[in-house]
Amino acid sequence: MTKNEYLAELLNGLKSNDIADAEDIVGEYEQHFAFKMADGFSEEEISAKLGDPAALAAQFERSADAGNFYGKKFMTVFGLVFSDIFAAVIFIMLFAWEAIMAAFALASATVAVCLFGGLNIYMLLPPIPYWCGAVFGLSFASLAVLTAIGCVYFAVFVRQLTRSYGRFRSNALSSAYGRAVLPSLAVYPKLPAKINRRIRLAALIALTVFAVSFVLGIIISMLSSGALGFWHEWGWFGYAK
Repeated sequence: MTKNEYLAELLNGLKSNDIADAEDIVGEYEQHFAFKMADGFSEEEISAKLGDPAALAAQFERSADAGNFYGKKFMTVFGLVFSDIFAAVIFIMLFAWEAIMAAFALASATVAVCLFGGLNIYMLLPPIPYWCGAVFGLSFASLAVLTAIGCVYFAVFVRQLTRSYGRFRSNALSSAYGRAVLPSLAVYPKLPAKINRRIRLAALIALTVFAVSFVLGIIISMLSSGALGFWHEWGWFGYAK
């Protein structure tokens, strides 16, 4: 069953049961379709998971007749206040970690550009022969790509986690007010298989290039300096032989 067919049957079922806010309920399920389709599910898969629209409409009828439970409403709202405070702290830490990862990716890319271009702005980089620095620059460039991929996936994860918590919160309030709840959303994002394969391939290539170029840079540096401790030969720590 397609999205339009499912929503049309749900709307008819709600109206036949004299549900006052039928349009709003259908709008919520339309949003659910949009969320799940963004996660890679087809319209038919989403419809199958939701179940029979007529049975779903009957569930709203039973919920509407259930009456108001003021004690349950109070406890739900009271509990959500503490839940929101805890969630806010968690999300702040997640956003902070995302910012740290982005800053690290930018710093790695900057170091790579400086090593490739033979630049040493404000003498922040230790002295190193150009070709040795170019090989290390390749490792920093691949590290920047690897970190950037991690940033993108982590951002998608935080977005999905935010949506999942929003659905949990909405369902808790709906249950307290005697309304039928929407299906919960998964915590982890489900990317389309093609995009997922591309991300994994790019991450694997970046990781391989980083490991190979970093080890190669160490070997070339040792050969160029004629010593195992090439950092001492080049006076990286204020001491040179």
